[in-house]
Amino acid sequence: MEMFRQVENPVLGRKGGGPYHDRGRVGPADTQSCPANQWVARDTGIVVESYPLHQRKGKVPAMIDPRMRYAKKNIAVNDSNIAYVDEGAGDPIVFLHGNATSSYMWRNIMPYLEGMGRLIAIDNIGQGDSGKLANSGPQSYTLAEHQTFIDATLEALGVTDNVTFVMHDWGGPLGLSWAQRNPDAIKGLAHCETLVCDHASYDDYPDAVGAMLKRLRGPDGEQLVLEENFFVEKIFTAGVMRDIDAETMTEIRRPYVEAGEARRATLTWPRQIPIAGEPKDVAELVEGIAAWMTENTLPKLFINVAPGQIIFERDLAIIRGWPNQKEVTVRGLHHPQEDSPDDMGAALRDWYASLG
Repeated sequence: MEMFRQVENPVLGRKGGGPYHDRGRVGPADTQSCPANQWVARDTGIVVESYPLHQRKGKVPAMIDPRMRYAKKNIAVNDSNIAYVDEGAGDPIVFLHGNATSSYMWRNIMPYLEGMGRLIAIDNIGQGDSGKLANSGPQSYTLAEHQTFIDATLEALGVTDNVTFVMHDWGGPLGLSWAQRNPDAIKGLAHCETLVCDHASYDDYPDAVGAMLKRLRGPDGEQLVLEENFFVEKIFTAGVMRDIDAETMTEIRRPYVEAGEARRATLTWPRQIPIAGEPKDVAELVEGIAAWMTENTLPKLFINVAPGQIIFERDLAIIRGWPNQKEVTVRGLHHPQEDSPDDMGAALRDWYASLG
């Protein structure tokens, strides 16, 4: 049985840690005990049900392995190059990632679905091993531009029917936008720590998060992100509970070793977060997707992360209003793939098996 403490995160979210505070390290509880499939947030007494580990089946990774176990392929898309993993056969199961990450984040989760379908994990343009945009600048790597690359990649790979999306962070809007436009092609939608609404103001964000977003969206953003690699070195690391091993951190840094425009995608993403209706196109898109998710009855899996970092009260209320949805809870901050990959993989496997 495990217990963990909960601390406010001044960088990325409601609970967890950040580079300026305790980063949410786990530790034994003082006085309370709980069943093996639950943990208690110290100081709050909140009991959170986690995915039951005894239900794991088959030969799967038993630890957080830093190795990328899948070879990537490349395809020409929109005058650039998109890198992706494509393993197995059958109905497509497409893994979409968000900021500062790549298909590498799915390395310990995809094995749970091997033999169940065609596993496709895409590196977003400007991220992972995909190409960088030529002559990029402040208007590059918007959500709309990313969407053109995702749409074209799926078309080129022949992803047209019985599609299941597994989405994290910005992978949510990217996958759900495609799903909204192609509802008859969808088999299932699994999502975790993704954007679902336009927040009214920076004050909606706890602690120093609003102030941090203002800095990234202002003139300081270029120095912080393009020169100091702030999003990788501070924001990404603040989203993982465990001490990140050197091999994993080397792979996360690799696409962004070169300063300047090579890091532009990691700066544009926070500037695309809809706040007080801006950017207008993104605010309208996520609000429209959330409304569509309330109306459709497609099978859904919500991987709730406890304590998590970007799902606040309003977000949670919206998500829990979506019908035909199973909810499971795993331990982590913003990147549970790096803290609870086995629990995520097992939950995805069992949910996907239930789709028939």
